Amino acid sequence: MRKQAPYRHAQAFGRQRGISLIELMIGIALSLLVLTAVVYVFAGSRASYRHQESFSAVQESGRIALELLTRDIRMAGNPGCGNLTFLNHLSPGIFDNGVAITPALGASAAAPDGITLVRGSAAVAVLAASPASNQLQLSAVAPLGAVAAGDRLLLSDCASTQVVTVNAIAGNLLTLSAPLARQYRPGSQVMRLETVVYAVNVATMELQRNGQAVAAGVRDMQLLYGIAGGVGRSVTRYVENPGADVDSVVAVKLQLNVADGAEINMPFTSTITLRNRAP
Repeated sequence: MRKQAPYRHAQAFGRQRGISLIELMIGIALSLLVLTAVVYVFAGSRASYRHQESFSAVQESGRIALELLTRDIRMAGNPGCGNLTFLNHLSPGIFDNGVAITPALGASAAAPDGITLVRGSAAVAVLAASPASNQLQLSAVAPLGAVAAGDRLLLSDCASTQVVTVNAIAGNLLTLSAPLARQYRPGSQVMRLETVVYAVNVATMELQRNGQAVAAGVRDMQLLYGIAGGVGRSVTRYVENPGADVDSVVAVKLQLNVADGAEINMPFTSTITLRNRAP
């Protein structure tokens, strides 16, 4: 038994084999092939994900921009009740047909346009009485939020409008800095006078509302103004600069260019009818 042990050990050792150099190279090549395929699929999936993410971001930004612009442009010149065109405006230059919309033309054809809108707020308080020529007694001030001295309000009774400045407030009684131009009956509407300015910041590619960014990726904004003509006051032409016809603008045609990087670039268009100048 002891003499045969070395022979068996040598025989078992002789049967052991490693892999050859060719087998090693084939294994490495196959591994590299599989690894390349995995990396390619991963890179493609990541690129597709980035594309979809950018596409979704552009769509969301464009949707938000259109929604905000549509809401504010439709409300341009909101007098609370009645048609802006046919009311008697007792504060000319502050609130009238000519200042409800102010175009801001781009410096060139490739530069973004802007727009300024003046209106009465959507939140409305109701006039209960006018104890003195410079006082307004409201049913409640709460709908207007925190009213303070110096605030400007728009008063409308569906026949005329007037902008007033608050001098003092005591409960629901507002004392004005100047007498009213005429007597307003109970039930007249009192709103905040609001100014909304839209512009595109080219450096940051943002649409700004009153200086605050509201939509990212906006490269350009172009506006055309629909001028009304005829008895029905329907749009007869669209112009870049309404000029002296600004008080006849009844619609605004809007085009936005929204992008994310160099690959995704989408146009968004809408035609907005001014609610307070509709035929």
